[in-house]
Amino acid sequence: MTRPIRDIVAECMRRERYGLIRPLWADLAGADDDAAEEVRRRADHLIRILADYGVQMVRTGEPVPAETPTGPTIVANQVYAQPETVREVRAEAGKFSIVAIKNGDSVVEQSFTLNEVMLNAGLVLADDPTAKTIKGLGKQLAAATEIYRLNAAGMGGGK
Repeated sequence: MTRPIRDIVAECMRRERYGLIRPLWADLAGADDDAAEEVRRRADHLIRILADYGVQMVRTGEPVPAETPTGPTIVANQVYAQPETVREVRAEAGKFSIVAIKNGDSVVEQSFTLNEVMLNAGLVLADDPTAKTIKGLGKQLAAATEIYRLNAAGMGGGK
């Protein structure tokens, strides 16, 4: 059975926003059609906006493998109450880094592998007092969440 493009776009929009979450789209669309329909309406809106710019979506058949990212930045966020500072999560040199960019100057706040993050997350879950001594642990865990949400674990720092 061929799925409608609006359904595929809706699933992709939901996954981009939340990552791969439960209920999976197939389960949501089958069990809670009202919730799925709300996302489909957003997809219809995006499809109309793209059409206004001369872009049409056409099914070509098999999924195309994702292209290799052209830069190291996974996500960038404006730092609260600091309009001159942006914080980025990057994949560089076999690790992930949290980098603060203030007035064009970059400072690596910390670098880590996903294995290190998982060990640190285990400390938090176990209420190990050592977790309280890890500088920037909240940022590290938040960065790992974004890395997984954006499906960027394979960009580097996975070992």
